[in-house]
Amino acid sequence: MKWINFLIDSNIQYYIYKLDLEDAIILNKNNSNKNKLFTVLNGSILVTKIFYNNEIIPIAILNNNNIFTIKNLSDRYYYQIKALEKTYIITFTLQKIFTKKNRTNLLVHIIENYQKTIHHYEVMNEIINQKYAKLRILQLIFILCLEFGRIEQKKIFLPMKLSYHNLAIISGTNKTTVSKIIREMHKNKVIKYSNKYKIYINNIFNIKFR
Repeated sequence: MKWINFLIDSNIQYYIYKLDLEDAIILNKNNSNKNKLFTVLNGSILVTKIFYNNEIIPIAILNNNNIFTIKNLSDRYYYQIKALEKTYIITFTLQKIFTKKNRTNLLVHIIENYQKTIHHYEVMNEIINQKYAKLRILQLIFILCLEFGRIEQKKIFLPMKLSYHNLAIISGTNKTTVSKIIREMHKNKVIKYSNKYKIYINNIFNIKFR
């Protein structure tokens, strides 16, 4: 694993989280996660910004080598990193990098992967800016298949599990609306949504944004 090797070479302490499905890390003003870098070693996560008035803003869905970090925390909100499957996350303090001599390879690795991560933030922003809930959910599934989908027996399936609750958070709707839209897409054979929260698409070209 490159991350671990780079950190060992730079003599930087790190910690690895193992998260099972739906496990979460909470980042708030009261803990010591400010200026720490969180990197997905393996798996996928949903990052959300949660206000104490119960408003939830989806930030991104991230997977292998994607990076999440925060500089400022507030009394009004906190961040949640939730596992969409079994996930391993490595974390270390950013400031310590600049005190080390053997840091070049690690810095280059961070920059390269952060540039790739920015794309996932842009994708999430595009999804939540869709006016209609159905379009948000359709676009979400379409993009997730392109970004994370795997081919199995001529079908595309998502390796992570997306419950109605998580789909509602990402699409800015509620579980009732998500259930209705998913049932409609299932009936029209656009997707197959199993009782294990797995999404399958028989033919991605059947998805129509209208």
